[in-house]
Amino acid sequence: MMSKQWLRAGLVAALVSTTAAEAVAGGMYLPTRGVRPTGRGGAFVAGADDLSATWFNPGGLAHLTGGALLVDAALVQQAITYERIDSGGNPQPAVDNQSPGLPIPSIGYARPLGENATLAFGLWAPYAGLARFEEDGPQRYSSIDLSHSLIATVGVGVGLRLGDNLRVGATLQDHVVALETLVMLSGCPSQTTCAPEDPDFDSLNRIDQNSYFNPSGSVGAQLDVGKKVTLGASFQLPVWVRGKGKLHTRLPASGFFDGASVEGDRADVAFDLPAAFRAGLEVRPGNWRVELATTVELWSQHDRMTIEPKDVRLVDVPGVGTYELGPMEVPRNFENTYAAHLGVEGKPLAGKPLVVRLGYAFETGAPPDEYLTVLTVDGQKHLGALGAGYTFGAWTVDLLFAYAKMSDRTVAAGTGLAPQLNPIRDQSGDPLVVYVNDGDYTSSWLMIGAGTNRRF
Repeated sequence: MMSKQWLRAGLVAALVSTTAAEAVAGGMYLPTRGVRPTGRGGAFVAGADDLSATWFNPGGLAHLTGGALLVDAALVQQAITYERIDSGGNPQPAVDNQSPGLPIPSIGYARPLGENATLAFGLWAPYAGLARFEEDGPQRYSSIDLSHSLIATVGVGVGLRLGDNLRVGATLQDHVVALETLVMLSGCPSQTTCAPEDPDFDSLNRIDQNSYFNPSGSVGAQLDVGKKVTLGASFQLPVWVRGKGKLHTRLPASGFFDGASVEGDRADVAFDLPAAFRAGLEVRPGNWRVELATTVELWSQHDRMTIEPKDVRLVDVPGVGTYELGPMEVPRNFENTYAAHLGVEGKPLAGKPLVVRLGYAFETGAPPDEYLTVLTVDGQKHLGALGAGYTFGAWTVDLLFAYAKMSDRTVAAGTGLAPQLNPIRDQSGDPLVVYVNDGDYTSSWLMIGAGTNRRF
């Protein structure tokens, strides 16, 4: 029983890393979302004119003068292959993400608010692939299963029409985090020497974390500089995630853990998710709309996670007695990400209700090589998209197919700095710290979606 709370507190560290991996674009999910916007490659800032504007640019909500309804969903599956080099320099068998993907929804409703304003409500989630691996795989110290987790944003927005050429808007958001994650921790104690990655000291841990109130918001504007040209920009505030966790621990098989007990099972977690800036220019020649946009996400704000146990202690520890657990930090050291988007949307047949879309995006990655793990597989990526829409009276049905490919990444042997979590050993300055993220990473994302929207 001795390691139970140490292991639990360490697991919270792993959970925080996992939570961050879900929550804001760039390093953790794709720089686009929504069926119609993704069909344009995420170039939907200057041209945002439906309820997806709540995410891309709330100034676009002002287009919805009579109200609107939007419902769509896309199946997002992230393929991951990881060939690890273990801490002894030995190549390990390749592991693959076994999660079949997630259906990720968008729901929105808008209604007029006076003559020059629109009020909108929305529920949306990021386009991310949550991974699941074998419990005893070589990646187990970074992540085993995150596929049962939920991340969603609930928002309310207002768009205002300030004259004929200027639209502004803002949203208030609540980011809801409900996570269930599995990870393997090491239970090798300071009082003994263990072989690195000794399975007798492996401890399987599950944490359930609920964080229902993480407020944020956004502002945006669109300016028509001519009948055929519009400029747009928006700013997304950071998200400060704070939550409590419950931990479930399977103690290591080693007999070292006989004879002690744990009091308490709560540990608070905290981490910051970055602000984001978007800008775009849309031109409208004939029946077509062409937008060039950019996204900058300040992932350098996400440099660490903190874990603070609350009234957690080990009791009846042989040779120690009682030990109070203190706060811990997990380094992340992410970098800002930059994306370029190009989207084309239009009617190939004049007077017909068919709309086609083409999109392309390029984005840099947030995790530096030394901190890249299967928990947050990300890097430079290219995204291509095809979309279509067909109008039936007041209703439009949209379809999407998109694919993104990450450039292959390698963490050279001996250069990884993601440590094997060991909550019963002080790892600061410990020459025996084991790093567990060396190896080769490949990844891609497949998105297939459909939706409908209606203008009132």
